[in-house]
Amino acid sequence: MGDEQQLPPEHGIVSARMRGAMSIDGSFERLYRMYAPVVIGWLALRVEPHAVDDLMQDVWTVFYGRWRSWQQPAELDMPEARPVLSFLFRTVHLATKAHRRASRVHEQIEEHDLTDERTMPDRLIEGLTVARCLDFAKTHCGEEDVAILTGKLAGIAAKEIARTLEISESAVDHRYRNTLEYLRQHLQPAESGGIR
Repeated sequence: MGDEQQLPPEHGIVSARMRGAMSIDGSFERLYRMYAPVVIGWLALRVEPHAVDDLMQDVWTVFYGRWRSWQQPAELDMPEARPVLSFLFRTVHLATKAHRRASRVHEQIEEHDLTDERTMPDRLIEGLTVARCLDFAKTHCGEEDVAILTGKLAGIAAKEIARTLEISESAVDHRYRNTLEYLRQHLQPAESGGIR
């Protein structure tokens, strides 16, 4: 299997856009179709249901503005890098913070460094689906812990999560491990009785 096959799908879209082989709008539409379910999931975990649609529009409006002037990030040479997904994660975080302040996103979202390695956990908790686990986390864990959990599950680097949440990388890793341990202690497979 060649390196091309191991690259995340966003690499092909970004590369085609940068070479002029795909239009800004066409490439944006493909990225939207790819990542809209992820963005909706992140928003649904962080805000009330009636606000999701408006914030979804805000996130993609901010991304479209950046996409029109997107520069080829050097880290795209690294197979694990997902700068578009990381940008969307940061934008969701800022949009939800702005929503809580009852304002719209006006902040300039700066380009960010994605040199950290990214790993997707092979499994979150044995015998549990990620959706069930996240549903429990949403009501039993702190907001930032849920953000860390969802970011890590999506493959966002600890460095990027730390920058977005304005905490240290070691805090991200520590809180991620603690959240997983908390969930392991409070959840059990459905066939043995469900949530304790």
